[in-house]
Amino acid sequence: MAGPFPIDFDVTAALPAAAVDGRKATISAWLFLPDRLPDRPVAMVLTAGGSYDKRYHHAVIPGRPGYSAAEHLAALGNVVLLADHLGVGGSTRLPDQQQATRQVVAAANHAAAMQFFDRLAAGTLHEGLGPVAGFARIGGGHSMGGMQTIVQQAGHRTYDGVMIIGYTAEGVHFTMGGKKQRAADFLPAGAAPDYSTNARAALHEGFHWEDVPADVIAADDLLAVETPTSIGFDSIRTRIVAEEAGRIDVPVFICLGERDVSPDPHAEPAYYRGSSDVTLMILPRSGHCQSFAGTRQHMWDRMSNWASAVAR
Repeated sequence: MAGPFPIDFDVTAALPAAAVDGRKATISAWLFLPDRLPDRPVAMVLTAGGSYDKRYHHAVIPGRPGYSAAEHLAALGNVVLLADHLGVGGSTRLPDQQQATRQVVAAANHAAAMQFFDRLAAGTLHEGLGPVAGFARIGGGHSMGGMQTIVQQAGHRTYDGVMIIGYTAEGVHFTMGGKKQRAADFLPAGAAPDYSTNARAALHEGFHWEDVPADVIAADDLLAVETPTSIGFDSIRTRIVAEEAGRIDVPVFICLGERDVSPDPHAEPAYYRGSSDVTLMILPRSGHCQSFAGTRQHMWDRMSNWASAVAR
């Protein structure tokens, strides 16, 4: 059946009254469905990083098929939901977006995920899909979405397993001029605006391996959206989620590109001391944006296989 099928989730009740100020708040998402469900199905929620919306996991590039993680994962039998963070893409912007802290955004994402799971179980998610029982609840995010997955799981225990893609519990490091530089050192002083934009050209070295075609990089640049500074700036603060990572007690899948944001990829599993099942994958010939790497399908296949193992 594939997708995307647009779907919205009302998360107003999950948010502080002062933050919504009497207005409705929704999470915008795209649903992707497999042609056939396996005996032990997986329902997977994926979120994107800073300067991206849900199109990161479903990139449509003219003349170049095969850049949609969601389509690939659905073809492997997974029910996939791509959700925009509060204040990003099609999701609601709060009257004061600074009130959308990482904890508030996590509460909104949790509320949307639980509605997704409830509707999947009840058979009310999509007209082409009846009730689904016994599925594993898997959540994951890329970059800033990885941070939000950690915060959400530590605070709400939404998922049976989590996938942290292109993120570090130690602290984000940019690759510039062949060297890693601590991202927190680039945080501006003083009060921050509600939103910021990134100069993508300066990030190409860290985002993409040398074999990524120029037209793919150009198409990726066109996907750029404004990032709420409340969560965007937090995502690059050193060890901002170290304590929360230690409280996660479900299986954890970490995937980092060969050139990515962690200063020490092999040190990342140690942050998840509450979990007895931590997997680390380093995707070869990949920059930070693994879904544009020439090796991307290896990661997507591994994500699906890992999620299926959690479902058993």
